[in-house]
Amino acid sequence: MEPVRIRRPAGLGLWGTLLAVILLSGCAVQRPADGAAPVTSPPATIASAPARPTAATPSTTVPATSTPTPTRTGSATPAACPKPASGFVTHAPGTGKTVALTFDDGPGPADRDYVGILDHYGIHATFFETGAHAKASPDIVRLLAAHGELIADHSWSHDYPTQVSGGWSRAYLRDQFRRTNAELAALTGRPVCFVRPPGGFRTNVLAAASGLRMTAALWSVDSEDWKQPPRTTAAATNRIVANATAVDGQAHPIVLMHSTKASHEPESLVSSYRGNTVVALPRVIEWYRSHGYRFVTLDGAA
Repeated sequence: MEPVRIRRPAGLGLWGTLLAVILLSGCAVQRPADGAAPVTSPPATIASAPARPTAATPSTTVPATSTPTPTRTGSATPAACPKPASGFVTHAPGTGKTVALTFDDGPGPADRDYVGILDHYGIHATFFETGAHAKASPDIVRLLAAHGELIADHSWSHDYPTQVSGGWSRAYLRDQFRRTNAELAALTGRPVCFVRPPGGFRTNVLAAASGLRMTAALWSVDSEDWKQPPRTTAAATNRIVANATAVDGQAHPIVLMHSTKASHEPESLVSSYRGNTVVALPRVIEWYRSHGYRFVTLDGAA
């Protein structure tokens, strides 16, 4: 360390110089090694700064108000569903003029086209899915859910009462609905609150559906697109448009169309082709829009 050099001011004399040295020695700062920051001691009257708190580890506990993602073996009664309607729903919800577009028997390949059309018009629809088809085409169910469509139950196997030994008992329908709900909930992470019975048959449907906290929905306008030929034609498309818009003054129609075929009749009786429905859908949407209807899903969402 280099010595501190004190120049004696003129006129101070020896005792004044000694006094100056004593005063300056109390203010000397230790010189650090070359390149280091000066070392100073904070005044005793300044408290040390508190340590910066570390970020808390996020809790992995699920809040009591959240709904866990359902699993395939999850609850058969989706608690998030509202109280089911006391009877069959045959009218679209909402005030004014509303229309609910619904598609049965899916998921199916045509759903990809339907999603594109619905997105183009900025509207949504309700898709009644069978459990068997959902298990075979889970990617389409996820696609529909991701685009905001309402996913609903259409039984597991789509068998009519005459095709089931003993008919549609409550136990049979509960099993069909419960299995389908578990499949759909596992794919979408949402409870399933609506069901449509295959063929519109009603035997024991309300009892089985209400026990699972589901509302049973039918339709009021039938496009009859299951009658279309196995190719796209102007005549078939025009017929679907005419049927799907035959509201007869209804203010809240529910329109029935199809994603694919889930019934077990031969192709000569019930077609699985949906090309004409795809072509007809924009015209159906434009007709309802031009007549002042607002599009809703069966849960009332726009």
